[in-house]
Amino acid sequence: SAAKVDDDLLEARYECPICSCWLNEPILTKCGHRFCRKCITDWLNGKNSICPLDNEPLDIKCDIFPDNCTRREISQIKKPCPNSVRGCVDQFSPTEIDSHLRQCPFAMSRQSQPCPFARIKCKFIASDEDALNAHIASDCQQHLQLLLETYTGSNDRYKFWDPPAKNSVPEMSTNELVRSMYERIVILEQEVHILGIKLSKHELQLTKINQDVDPRYSGGVLLWKLEDFSNKIDTMVTNSNCMFYSGQAYTSPHGYKFCARINVSPRTKDSIGLHVHLMQSENDYHLEWPFKGRIKITLLNVRSPELSQHDTIMSKPEILAFHRPHQDISPRGFGFLEFAKIKDILAKFADNNTVVIKIQMNIV
Repeated sequence: SAAKVDDDLLEARYECPICSCWLNEPILTKCGHRFCRKCITDWLNGKNSICPLDNEPLDIKCDIFPDNCTRREISQIKKPCPNSVRGCVDQFSPTEIDSHLRQCPFAMSRQSQPCPFARIKCKFIASDEDALNAHIASDCQQHLQLLLETYTGSNDRYKFWDPPAKNSVPEMSTNELVRSMYERIVILEQEVHILGIKLSKHELQLTKINQDVDPRYSGGVLLWKLEDFSNKIDTMVTNSNCMFYSGQAYTSPHGYKFCARINVSPRTKDSIGLHVHLMQSENDYHLEWPFKGRIKITLLNVRSPELSQHDTIMSKPEILAFHRPHQDISPRGFGFLEFAKIKDILAKFADNNTVVIKIQMNIV
Protein backbone atom coordinates (compact mmCIF):
# COMPACT_ATOMS: atom_id res chain seq x y z
CA SER A 1 0.00 0.00 0.00
CA ALA A 2 1.34 3.42 -0.93
CA ALA A 3 0.00 4.72 2.38
CA LYS A 4 3.08 3.18 3.95
CA VAL A 5 5.55 5.04 1.70
CA ASP A 6 8.30 6.81 3.70
CA ASP A 7 7.40 4.94 6.92
CA ASP A 8 10.63 6.19 8.48
CA LEU A 9 9.10 9.71 8.34
CA LEU A 10 5.73 8.58 9.71
CA GLU A 11 5.28 10.14 13.16
CA ALA A 12 3.60 7.99 15.79
CA ARG A 13 0.75 10.48 16.19
CA TYR A 14 -0.15 10.08 12.50
CA GLU A 15 -0.01 6.25 12.52
CA CYS A 16 -3.04 4.03 13.02
CA PRO A 17 -2.19 1.35 15.64
CA ILE A 18 -4.42 -1.17 13.87
CA CYS A 19 -3.25 -0.99 10.22
CA SER A 20 0.13 0.76 10.88
CA CYS A 21 -0.58 3.17 8.00
CA TRP A 22 -1.27 6.89 7.85
CA LEU A 23 -4.49 7.84 9.64
CA ASN A 24 -7.30 7.92 7.07
CA GLU A 25 -10.30 9.94 8.29
CA PRO A 26 -8.83 10.10 11.84
CA ILE A 27 -11.06 9.15 14.75
CA LEU A 28 -10.28 10.08 18.38
CA THR A 29 -11.55 7.83 21.17
CA LYS A 30 -12.64 9.03 24.60
CA CYS A 31 -9.47 7.44 26.04
CA GLY A 32 -7.29 9.64 23.78
CA HIS A 33 -6.19 7.23 21.02
CA ARG A 34 -6.40 7.81 17.25
CA PHE A 35 -7.42 5.31 14.56
CA CYS A 36 -8.57 5.25 10.94
CA ARG A 37 -12.37 5.50 10.78
CA LYS A 38 -12.69 2.16 8.96
CA CYS A 39 -10.19 0.38 11.25
CA ILE A 40 -11.85 1.33 14.54
CA THR A 41 -15.43 0.87 13.30
CA ASP A 42 -14.59 -2.59 11.92
CA TRP A 43 -12.90 -3.39 15.25
CA LEU A 44 -15.86 -2.28 17.37
CA ASN A 45 -18.44 -3.85 15.06
CA GLY A 46 -16.58 -7.16 15.33
CA LYS A 47 -17.85 -7.55 18.90
CA ASN A 48 -14.68 -5.94 20.34
CA SER A 49 -16.30 -3.19 22.42
CA ILE A 50 -12.98 -2.13 23.93
CA CYS A 51 -10.06 0.07 22.85
CA PRO A 52 -7.34 -2.05 21.13
CA LEU A 53 -4.63 -0.23 23.11
CA ASP A 54 -5.82 0.01 26.70
CA ASN A 55 -8.97 -2.18 26.83
CA GLU A 56 -11.11 0.86 27.78
CA PRO A 57 -14.80 0.11 27.04
CA LEU A 58 -15.96 2.02 23.94
CA ASP A 59 -19.43 2.65 22.56
CA ILE A 60 -19.29 3.17 18.79
CA LYS A 61 -22.19 5.63 19.03
CA CYS A 62 -20.91 8.03 21.67
CA ASP A 63 -17.25 7.29 22.54
CA ILE A 64 -15.51 7.99 19.19
CA PHE A 65 -15.24 11.38 17.47
CA PRO A 66 -13.83 12.77 14.18
CA ASP A 67 -10.36 14.27 14.71
CA ASN A 68 -10.52 17.15 12.22
CA CYS A 69 -7.35 18.79 13.54
CA THR A 70 -5.21 15.73 12.77
CA ARG A 71 -6.98 15.27 9.42
CA ARG A 72 -6.01 18.84 8.42
CA GLU A 73 -2.41 18.32 9.53
CA ILE A 74 -2.09 15.16 7.42
CA SER A 75 -3.73 16.81 4.41
CA GLN A 76 -1.07 19.56 4.53
CA ILE A 77 1.75 16.99 4.23
CA LYS A 78 2.59 16.61 0.54
CA LYS A 79 4.56 13.73 -0.96
CA PRO A 80 5.58 13.10 -4.60
CA CYS A 81 3.84 10.36 -6.54
CA PRO A 82 5.80 7.04 -6.39
CA ASN A 83 5.82 7.23 -10.20
CA SER A 84 7.81 10.48 -10.14
CA VAL A 85 10.82 8.53 -11.48
CA ARG A 86 8.71 7.83 -14.58
CA GLY A 87 7.61 11.44 -15.07
CA CYS A 88 4.69 12.13 -12.74
CA VAL A 89 5.12 15.56 -11.13
CA ASP A 90 2.00 15.60 -8.95
CA GLN A 91 2.11 15.68 -5.15
CA PHE A 92 -0.49 14.38 -2.72
CA SER A 93 -1.15 13.93 0.96
CA PRO A 94 -0.29 10.40 2.21
CA THR A 95 -3.95 9.37 2.30
CA GLU A 96 -4.57 10.49 -1.30
CA ILE A 97 -1.68 8.62 -2.93
CA ASP A 98 -3.47 5.25 -3.16
CA SER A 99 -6.44 6.64 -5.06
CA HIS A 100 -4.11 8.59 -7.39
CA LEU A 101 -2.01 5.50 -8.18
CA ARG A 102 -5.06 3.68 -9.48
CA GLN A 103 -5.35 6.25 -12.30
CA CYS A 104 -1.81 7.65 -12.58
CA PRO A 105 -0.87 7.73 -16.31
CA PHE A 106 2.76 7.02 -15.41
CA ALA A 107 2.04 3.85 -13.42
CA MET A 108 3.74 0.66 -14.59
CA SER A 109 1.26 -1.35 -16.65
CA ARG A 110 1.54 -4.71 -18.36
CA GLN A 111 -0.36 -3.34 -21.34
CA SER A 112 1.35 -0.03 -22.06
CA GLN A 113 4.05 2.05 -20.44
CA PRO A 114 4.78 5.57 -21.72
CA CYS A 115 8.31 6.88 -21.87
CA PRO A 116 9.31 9.06 -18.88
CA PHE A 117 10.09 11.78 -21.49
CA ALA A 118 6.48 11.86 -22.70
CA ARG A 119 6.21 15.39 -21.30
CA ILE A 120 8.71 16.58 -23.93
CA LYS A 121 6.83 14.82 -26.76
CA CYS A 122 8.52 11.41 -26.81
CA LYS A 123 5.75 9.22 -28.23
CA PHE A 124 7.31 5.84 -27.47
CA ILE A 125 5.04 3.40 -25.58
CA ALA A 126 6.65 0.19 -24.27
CA SER A 127 4.92 -3.15 -24.06
CA ASP A 128 6.75 -4.03 -20.84
CA GLU A 129 9.40 -2.74 -18.45
CA ASP A 130 12.31 -4.39 -20.30
CA ALA A 131 11.32 -2.66 -23.54
CA LEU A 132 11.04 0.66 -21.70
CA ASN A 133 14.53 0.27 -20.18
CA ALA A 134 15.98 -0.66 -23.58
CA HIS A 135 14.37 2.43 -25.16
CA ILE A 136 15.77 4.74 -22.47
CA ALA A 137 19.27 3.27 -22.89
CA SER A 138 19.30 3.40 -26.72
CA ASP A 139 17.48 6.67 -27.43
CA CYS A 140 19.40 9.00 -25.13
CA GLN A 141 20.40 11.28 -28.01
CA GLN A 142 16.79 11.63 -29.17
CA HIS A 143 15.70 12.60 -25.65
CA LEU A 144 18.44 15.22 -25.39
CA GLN A 145 17.36 16.66 -28.72
CA LEU A 146 13.74 16.81 -27.49
CA LEU A 147 14.91 18.59 -24.34
CA LEU A 148 16.75 21.20 -26.40
CA GLU A 149 13.75 21.75 -28.64
CA THR A 150 11.42 22.04 -25.68
CA TYR A 151 13.48 24.55 -23.71
CA THR A 152 14.91 26.60 -26.62
CA GLY A 153 11.81 26.62 -28.84
CA SER A 154 13.82 25.61 -31.94
CA ASN A 155 14.43 22.35 -33.74
CA ASP A 156 16.95 23.71 -36.30
CA ARG A 157 19.38 25.77 -34.24
CA TYR A 158 20.79 22.89 -32.21
CA LYS A 159 21.63 19.52 -33.70
CA PHE A 160 23.69 16.69 -32.23
CA TRP A 161 26.67 15.33 -34.05
CA ASP A 162 26.22 11.70 -35.08
CA PRO A 163 29.24 9.62 -34.12
CA PRO A 164 30.84 7.33 -36.71
CA ALA A 165 29.71 3.73 -36.90
CA LYS A 166 31.21 1.36 -34.37
CA ASN A 167 32.96 -0.70 -37.04
CA SER A 168 35.03 2.38 -37.99
CA VAL A 169 36.66 2.51 -34.53
CA PRO A 170 39.97 0.62 -34.40
CA GLU A 171 39.70 -2.50 -32.29
CA MET A 172 41.80 -2.89 -29.15
CA SER A 173 44.65 -5.35 -29.21
CA THR A 174 44.45 -8.43 -27.00
CA ASN A 175 47.05 -7.02 -24.57
CA GLU A 176 45.25 -3.69 -24.32
CA LEU A 177 41.93 -5.45 -23.73
CA VAL A 178 43.41 -7.67 -21.00
CA ARG A 179 45.03 -4.66 -19.32
CA SER A 180 41.77 -2.67 -19.45
CA MET A 181 39.82 -5.55 -17.95
CA TYR A 182 42.44 -6.05 -15.23
CA GLU A 183 42.28 -2.35 -14.29
CA ARG A 184 38.48 -2.58 -14.12
CA ILE A 185 38.68 -5.68 -11.88
CA VAL A 186 41.04 -3.88 -9.49
CA ILE A 187 38.66 -0.91 -9.28
CA LEU A 188 35.69 -3.21 -8.63
CA GLU A 189 37.60 -5.06 -5.90
CA GLN A 190 38.36 -1.73 -4.21
CA GLU A 191 34.71 -0.73 -4.39
CA VAL A 192 33.62 -4.08 -2.93
CA HIS A 193 36.13 -3.64 -0.09
CA ILE A 194 34.78 -0.14 0.67
CA LEU A 195 31.20 -1.41 0.63
CA GLY A 196 32.21 -4.23 3.00
CA ILE A 197 33.62 -1.69 5.47
CA LYS A 198 30.44 0.41 5.27
CA LEU A 199 28.29 -2.69 5.78
CA SER A 200 30.30 -3.66 8.88
CA LYS A 201 29.80 -0.17 10.32
CA HIS A 202 26.05 -0.34 9.69
CA GLU A 203 25.87 -3.75 11.39
CA LEU A 204 27.67 -2.36 14.45
CA GLN A 205 25.29 0.61 14.54
CA LEU A 206 22.26 -1.70 14.32
CA THR A 207 23.64 -3.87 17.12
CA LYS A 208 24.12 -0.80 19.31
CA ILE A 209 20.60 0.45 18.53
CA ASN A 210 19.12 -2.94 19.47
CA GLN A 211 21.06 -2.93 22.74
CA ASP A 212 20.21 0.67 23.65
CA VAL A 213 16.44 0.65 23.25
CA ASP A 214 15.04 3.45 25.43
CA PRO A 215 12.87 1.78 28.13
CA ARG A 216 10.50 4.78 28.00
CA TYR A 217 9.21 3.42 24.70
CA SER A 218 8.59 -0.14 25.92
CA GLY A 219 4.82 0.46 25.83
CA GLY A 220 4.25 -0.94 29.31
CA VAL A 221 5.83 -4.28 28.42
CA LEU A 222 8.83 -5.68 30.27
CA LEU A 223 10.33 -8.74 28.58
CA TRP A 224 12.78 -10.28 31.06
CA LYS A 225 15.18 -12.96 29.78
CA LEU A 226 16.74 -14.87 32.69
CA GLU A 227 19.80 -16.53 31.16
CA ASP A 228 21.81 -19.20 32.99
CA PHE A 229 18.67 -19.75 35.06
CA SER A 230 19.75 -22.91 36.92
CA ASN A 231 22.88 -21.18 38.27
CA LYS A 232 20.75 -18.23 39.44
CA ILE A 233 18.51 -20.68 41.31
CA ASP A 234 21.53 -22.36 42.94
CA THR A 235 22.85 -18.96 44.03
CA MET A 236 19.52 -17.94 45.59
CA VAL A 237 19.09 -21.32 47.32
CA THR A 238 22.58 -21.04 48.82
CA ASN A 239 22.04 -17.43 49.91
CA SER A 240 18.44 -16.77 50.93
CA ASN A 241 19.08 -12.99 50.86
CA CYS A 242 20.10 -13.08 47.21
CA MET A 243 17.58 -11.90 44.60
CA PHE A 244 17.72 -10.81 40.97
CA TYR A 245 16.22 -7.64 39.46
CA SER A 246 15.15 -7.04 35.86
CA GLY A 247 15.79 -3.98 33.73
CA GLN A 248 13.35 -1.07 33.80
CA ALA A 249 10.30 -0.27 31.67
CA TYR A 250 7.68 2.48 31.40
CA THR A 251 3.95 2.26 30.85
CA SER A 252 4.44 5.11 28.32
CA PRO A 253 7.12 7.77 27.62
CA HIS A 254 5.52 9.99 30.29
CA GLY A 255 4.08 7.21 32.45
CA TYR A 256 4.94 4.99 35.38
CA LYS A 257 8.35 3.33 35.69
CA PHE A 258 8.69 -0.21 37.01
CA CYS A 259 10.88 -3.32 37.25
CA ALA A 260 10.60 -6.89 38.57
CA ARG A 261 12.44 -9.14 40.99
CA ILE A 262 12.68 -12.86 41.67
CA ASN A 263 13.85 -14.76 44.76
CA VAL A 264 13.52 -18.26 46.14
CA SER A 265 10.49 -18.55 48.41
CA PRO A 266 11.79 -18.48 52.01
CA ARG A 267 8.96 -20.78 53.16
CA THR A 268 9.20 -23.72 50.80
CA LYS A 269 12.59 -23.37 49.05
CA ASP A 270 11.10 -25.19 46.05
CA SER A 271 9.34 -22.19 44.45
CA ILE A 272 10.35 -18.78 43.20
CA GLY A 273 8.63 -15.59 44.23
CA LEU A 274 7.99 -12.85 41.65
CA HIS A 275 7.22 -9.22 42.53
CA VAL A 276 6.85 -6.04 40.49
CA HIS A 277 8.21 -2.78 41.95
CA LEU A 278 7.36 0.79 41.02
CA MET A 279 10.41 3.03 40.53
CA GLN A 280 11.07 6.73 40.90
CA SER A 281 11.08 8.62 37.59
CA GLU A 282 11.04 12.12 36.15
CA ASN A 283 7.30 11.68 35.50
CA ASP A 284 6.15 11.07 39.08
CA TYR A 285 5.17 14.69 39.79
CA HIS A 286 2.31 14.72 37.25
CA LEU A 287 1.05 11.12 37.63
CA GLU A 288 -1.96 10.06 39.64
CA TRP A 289 -1.15 8.16 42.84
CA PRO A 290 -1.67 5.49 43.92
CA PHE A 291 -1.21 3.61 40.65
CA LYS A 292 -4.47 2.27 39.23
CA GLY A 293 -4.18 -0.47 36.68
CA ARG A 294 -3.92 -4.08 35.62
CA ILE A 295 -0.67 -6.10 35.75
CA LYS A 296 -0.48 -9.19 33.60
CA ILE A 297 2.40 -11.60 34.27
CA THR A 298 3.22 -14.35 31.78
CA LEU A 299 5.74 -17.16 32.24
CA LEU A 300 6.44 -17.85 28.58
CA ASN A 301 6.76 -21.28 27.04
CA VAL A 302 8.94 -20.21 24.11
CA ARG A 303 8.45 -23.41 22.09
CA SER A 304 4.70 -23.76 22.74
CA PRO A 305 3.28 -20.31 23.58
CA GLU A 306 -0.21 -21.75 24.15
CA LEU A 307 1.22 -23.55 27.23
CA SER A 308 2.44 -20.32 28.83
CA GLN A 309 1.34 -19.50 32.39
CA HIS A 310 -0.76 -16.32 32.76
CA ASP A 311 -1.58 -14.39 35.95
CA THR A 312 -3.32 -11.02 36.36
CA ILE A 313 -3.19 -8.60 39.29
CA MET A 314 -5.46 -5.59 39.79
CA SER A 315 -4.04 -2.68 41.77
CA LYS A 316 -5.48 -1.83 45.19
CA PRO A 317 -5.08 1.74 46.48
CA GLU A 318 -4.73 0.61 50.10
CA ILE A 319 -1.56 -1.39 49.31
CA LEU A 320 1.57 0.74 49.78
CA ALA A 321 3.32 -0.95 46.85
CA PHE A 322 1.07 1.06 44.51
CA HIS A 323 1.87 4.42 46.17
CA ARG A 324 4.43 6.90 44.88
CA PRO A 325 7.94 5.53 45.56
CA HIS A 326 10.32 7.62 47.67
CA GLN A 327 13.41 5.59 46.75
CA ASP A 328 14.92 4.57 43.41
CA ILE A 329 13.02 1.29 43.73
CA SER A 330 10.03 1.01 46.01
CA PRO A 331 10.93 -1.45 48.82
CA ARG A 332 7.38 -2.81 48.62
CA GLY A 333 6.47 -4.98 45.68
CA PHE A 334 3.30 -6.67 44.50
CA GLY A 335 3.12 -10.17 43.09
CA PHE A 336 3.44 -13.75 44.30
CA LEU A 337 5.43 -15.26 47.17
CA GLU A 338 5.20 -18.60 45.36
CA PHE A 339 4.92 -17.80 41.67
CA ALA A 340 5.91 -21.21 40.26
CA LYS A 341 7.65 -24.44 41.27
CA ILE A 342 11.33 -24.44 40.36
CA LYS A 343 11.17 -27.99 38.96
CA ASP A 344 8.18 -27.05 36.75
CA ILE A 345 10.00 -24.00 35.39
CA LEU A 346 13.09 -26.04 34.51
CA ALA A 347 11.02 -28.84 32.95
CA LYS A 348 8.35 -26.86 31.08
CA PHE A 349 9.51 -23.29 30.51
CA ALA A 350 13.33 -23.21 30.37
CA ASP A 351 14.78 -23.17 26.84
CA ASN A 352 18.56 -23.56 26.63
CA ASN A 353 18.65 -22.71 30.36
CA THR A 354 16.89 -19.39 29.65
CA VAL A 355 13.53 -18.42 31.16
CA VAL A 356 11.46 -15.55 29.76
CA ILE A 357 8.95 -13.62 31.87
CA LYS A 358 6.69 -10.99 30.29
CA ILE A 359 5.14 -8.30 32.50
CA GLN A 360 2.56 -5.92 31.05
CA MET A 361 1.18 -2.94 32.98
CA ASN A 362 -1.93 -1.16 31.74
CA ILE A 363 -3.53 1.93 33.28
CA VAL A 364 -7.26 1.66 33.92
